Amino acid sequence: MLSLKKKSSASSDAPENTKKPITVSARELLIVLAVVITGAWVYWSQQNLVVAKHQQQLLAVSQQQAKKAEELLQFHVRRISGLLVQFSERGILLDALAKQDSDLQSWQSNLTRSLPKNSEGAILRMDIAPEAQYPEMALRFAELDLINQAKRSENTVPEIGGDNGQKVATFVSPIQAPDAQSDKPIGVTLARVPVGYFSQAFARNGNFDGKVRLIQTFAKTKPQTVLNSGQGSGQEVVVKINHLWSLHFQPGPKLAASVKHTPWALYISWPIVLLVALAAALLIASKHARIQASKTANANARNQNSIMAVQVAAEDQNLLAGESAGRSAPKSEAAATRPATANSQFPRQVFRAYDVRGLAPQQINASFAEHLGKAIGTRLKSDNSNTIFVGRDGRSSSPDLCQALIAGLNSTGVNVLELGLVPSPLLYYAVATSQECDNGVIVTASHNSADYNGFKITLAGQSLSEEEIQQLHSVMESGKFAKGQGNSRSAPVTDNYIDEILSDIALMGEVKLVIDAGNGATSEIAPLLFSEMGCDVIPLYCEVDGSFPNHDPDPSKAANLQDLIAKVEAEQADLGVAFDGDGDRIFVVTQSGEIITPDRLLMLFARDIVARNPGTDVVYDVKCTRQLGTLISSYGGRPVMWKTGHANMKNKIQETGALLGGEYSGHIFIKDRWHGFDDGMFAAARLLEIMSLREQSLDDIFEAFPILPSSPEIRIPVPDEKKFAIIEKLIEFGDFQSGTASTIDGLRVDFAKGWGLARASNTGPELTLRFEGETEDVIEQLKMLFKRELEKVDANLNLDF
Repeated sequence: MLSLKKKSSASSDAPENTKKPITVSARELLIVLAVVITGAWVYWSQQNLVVAKHQQQLLAVSQQQAKKAEELLQFHVRRISGLLVQFSERGILLDALAKQDSDLQSWQSNLTRSLPKNSEGAILRMDIAPEAQYPEMALRFAELDLINQAKRSENTVPEIGGDNGQKVATFVSPIQAPDAQSDKPIGVTLARVPVGYFSQAFARNGNFDGKVRLIQTFAKTKPQTVLNSGQGSGQEVVVKINHLWSLHFQPGPKLAASVKHTPWALYISWPIVLLVALAAALLIASKHARIQASKTANANARNQNSIMAVQVAAEDQNLLAGESAGRSAPKSEAAATRPATANSQFPRQVFRAYDVRGLAPQQINASFAEHLGKAIGTRLKSDNSNTIFVGRDGRSSSPDLCQALIAGLNSTGVNVLELGLVPSPLLYYAVATSQECDNGVIVTASHNSADYNGFKITLAGQSLSEEEIQQLHSVMESGKFAKGQGNSRSAPVTDNYIDEILSDIALMGEVKLVIDAGNGATSEIAPLLFSEMGCDVIPLYCEVDGSFPNHDPDPSKAANLQDLIAKVEAEQADLGVAFDGDGDRIFVVTQSGEIITPDRLLMLFARDIVARNPGTDVVYDVKCTRQLGTLISSYGGRPVMWKTGHANMKNKIQETGALLGGEYSGHIFIKDRWHGFDDGMFAAARLLEIMSLREQSLDDIFEAFPILPSSPEIRIPVPDEKKFAIIEKLIEFGDFQSGTASTIDGLRVDFAKGWGLARASNTGPELTLRFEGETEDVIEQLKMLFKRELEKVDANLNLDF
């Protein structure tokens, strides 16, 4: 060990004359002066060139943003105005108004439901004073003036009034007499819409960064700010909306930063300044460095023999030698965490991405169900929860599996609320509305054929998926279960479910509807619900039969919809709806026999829901048409593409706060006036409501939505244990040229004229593929490309598409 005394002695041997004064030459002074002059020039340029250019560009961008803000505001104004006009032109409404019919109250309820949240709607007759018809609305003078303008057949524009905390925009539209003999209106439709509806359009639109003010100015009155949204500063850009409104826009900090510009001369001058400054520093320091180097060399020579050798511990040799020395290559994370399955009592492949599902009884049997019940009960007890809803579908194996599941749950001390035979949406409804319990399990294999069964699980209000389902498998394998004695009791939910839908949906006029339940769990409840809603219901395969004698309960396959199409045509019905085995999916066919795919159904729901809730997210899966995202954006919403799977979608909807979501396979999630879970029957009810309000056939309604040529879902049989590995190899080694790849769920590759998708099914032993293109030729090219790359991965695949 080196002693302090020796180090001090070595230091004292340094010559006393090593410290010499540092002098600065004339050349060095000139360099410093050049640095100062160049820096001053750069600063002047910054102030006089860059700032001016920045302000000019910021003004131009602000004008563009102000124009976009105007377009967004006008879009939502036109949406409200158009809705009032649409109601004002309804033949049934005109008759009811002319006859002073009692149905007017129902019409007003429908109008209010069609408006944005917290809005008020009214239908007023002209022969009675407005304040006498709706005294509870306390019409303001400005609103009475708007009604008088409409009465005189003058054009009206919306006006904003009310208290600062409760400002509303009032819209009025005249209702003309049905016989058209008089140009005087017989009534008006009126809507009060909270100003916050328009503020949200800016606040939740990701394309805006700035402050938007809406100024309303009446003759001989002081201008008034009636809407104020966002943050911004600097020069205002003003856009005239109409004779009352003007929109004022100020850019926000992100927008200002995005247009900063530095002229090319400054890009050159800054490096010059830095180089010159560096050269000056090096020259000035050179003398000192030479002296210091001499001192260091002397010191090193004196201490050469004093430094002890450093011993490297044996366990650290690998760190110095590199990753390959003395160490085997690390296993992948999946390989490191994947439990061994060779001796597994419960087959791992039935524990899928968002449910448990397999062949019954080969994989799913009473013993399996009982152990799963014990694993779920153990999880609940660890979460300090002890109650769960349990339901089942109509499959032949479901009653026995359900009883075994309940026995397993009770054995852990968990109490069971038995729903009996119900569609999955009724289990979700029970969980969403109960004050007692937010857990649920339903025995079902959804749309799979009769030889399958399984379980969908919701705990603490969340659908289980991925890792949580695998954890249940681990608990089942361990055999370490909680102990206790729970009880079971009946907990019917059907009446409450039907009553809530009937209290929300009111149809104007009768709809003739064919329902194909596919002998599944909706066979009894769906005809009952829609009959009570006032529909003329024609049932098709609406007898529960777990063997599914007529067709598999999978409406996403066109072959399974042919009987429904024929029945709609034979009965001259307005439309037909098909539900899958557990009722959480819906497919629709029109009067002409066209199959409306769920992504197109989402377009219609988006137009209805996003228009009333601007800025809301809409979540859809990777199999949906690219046209959907474009339309959602055009309505003022934010499209969010996500993984396929009911649990994945529900969790993403909860995460984003979206009011709408859906999958190409038929799951539709509506959180607007409902609870956000996938429910084929509620989606059908909302569709009928839209048809009823529009007085249009389904064929006419969907003519407004774009459609591109596309393939159906193509299913390639692949064993469960191989399907995910094939997709992983396709992602890693596939050559898709100029395409843009997305690996959110499988591999989706987008090109300028179309896209293709390959993914591993989470519900069956298969790969699913889908293609969309501008033409059929593009689709064929995409098929050939994917077929070529899949054959490289596995030459044994049956690629007969």
